[in-house]
Amino acid sequence: MKKLFITALLFVGIVSFAQDINQKPARDQREHLTPEQRNEKHLQKLTSDLNLDKKQQEQVKQLLAERSAKAEKFRDARKDSKTKPTDAEREAFKKQITAEREANDAKMKAILNADQYTKWTALKKEHEGHRGKGDHKDHKTPQERNQAHLQKLTTDLNLNADQQKQVSELLSDRSTKMEMLKKSRKDSDAKPTDAERKAMKKQMEEDHKAADAKMKSILNADQYKKWTAIKKEHKDKMKDHRKDKM
Repeated sequence: MKKLFITALLFVGIVSFAQDINQKPARDQREHLTPEQRNEKHLQKLTSDLNLDKKQQEQVKQLLAERSAKAEKFRDARKDSKTKPTDAEREAFKKQITAEREANDAKMKAILNADQYTKWTALKKEHEGHRGKGDHKDHKTPQERNQAHLQKLTTDLNLNADQQKQVSELLSDRSTKMEMLKKSRKDSDAKPTDAERKAMKKQMEEDHKAADAKMKSILNADQYKKWTAIKKEHKDKMKDHRKDKM
């Protein structure tokens, strides 16, 4: 199993490189695209940003296709691996990422001319800066996010005034718990043990069930059914988003 994990590590750097080279548009995160469709959109953007000629487009297209294939293999290997990496494996992982990035950088440098490579390097740096900030377009407070969420639920579920008040209180309570959890994790220097992780997971599941029960008591049957469908759709989009970021 460890051998399988090491094999998986070999593809991680590829994933990071794909994010750097692709400069993925934010709207792709909301679309259900195949790897081929994503590669085509990324190629179009690079062609526009760097003014790639036909030969360069073919070379970059091939590079993107190779990265996608390796990323798929990495995801499959990670699914099959159930063991946790050792410290030595994590260190090997970091070194492999660095090696892959350097190798891919060299390939792009060979494809692009000097001006294009300079611009591509600047685009990578800008992208990394956005990624480091979470790539957020705004910095809303928890209260502002709750208000926006409440407005959306009011529209989607046609909440009455009393329901809006109860849902607002529920959202506020959830935000408070989330802030406490973030602060607790931030203040803790030690890594959580397996037992602590299991306890945290169990607590989150219980909180989730409790919140679901509260929403069910607030909404009528039709509203609850629609809310459940909205939750499922959001969960599926989050899964797709995480896959796209790999």
